[in-house]
Amino acid sequence: MPKFSVSLDHHSGVPIYRQIISQILYAIARGDLPPGTQLPTVRQLAVDLSVNPNTVVRAYRELEIESVLVTQQGSGTFVSKTRPEIDQL
Repeated sequence: MPKFSVSLDHHSGVPIYRQIISQILYAIARGDLPPGTQLPTVRQLAVDLSVNPNTVVRAYRELEIESVLVTQQGSGTFVSKTRPEIDQL
């Protein structure tokens, strides 16, 4: 699995879920997270970032709505084949 990490700035004024979304989008656009890559589970990412799991759920859900991520019940959350363009970010 490609190495992927999220860094949060709790003092930036940007909501945590938006920071997660933008960092996932940039990682995909740069090619760090190619299509089919499995992302950490909601619980694992929440623990890693010391945030409420609902924050991660919100970020993943918004990225699913944008067709950037695909969740397969029982398997996990994966990067879809839809690659965001940098100018959309």
